[in-house]
Amino acid sequence: MNSQKSREDTESKYKKELTELVEEALLEISRLKSPVIQFCGPISTGGLGSVTENLDCLHSMIQAAKRRGISVFNQVSYEKRLDDILRDHHEYDYPLLDFFYNPILKSGKISGLVFLPLWETSIGSQWEHNAGESLQIPIFYLKNMLISEVESFYRTLS
Repeated sequence: MNSQKSREDTESKYKKELTELVEEALLEISRLKSPVIQFCGPISTGGLGSVTENLDCLHSMIQAAKRRGISVFNQVSYEKRLDDILRDHHEYDYPLLDFFYNPILKSGKISGLVFLPLWETSIGSQWEHNAGESLQIPIFYLKNMLISEVESFYRTLS
């Protein structure tokens, strides 16, 4: 009984802290020129085999898109704080999906999702894909890591 109470308290703490952070993220997104896209790809599971390499790949695509004038939600800028909130979470970070990414996708502020190669190897990216489909958010699968592919998709959202 005590361990169940402790688990509930911990989940409640994650929910509270992630909810506060998602409010900040939603404010950031609302300040971006519409339409706004979000890149989806492996971070903690799958992909290139390490969190650092996965984040570098994701970050480079976000920066390339921004240089081309594409409005992008930069979730990478939240990674440190998300990690701090969930540092004691020893299972897969479903609270991150439930209390951070889910409200963002349900907000209607993300106009399209761009999936990086190897997204299928990531638990979180698979979750984002399923959420995007259920919310009918347009989805694009990046094949060659070319920003021109993203630009073509982005133009269809305007």
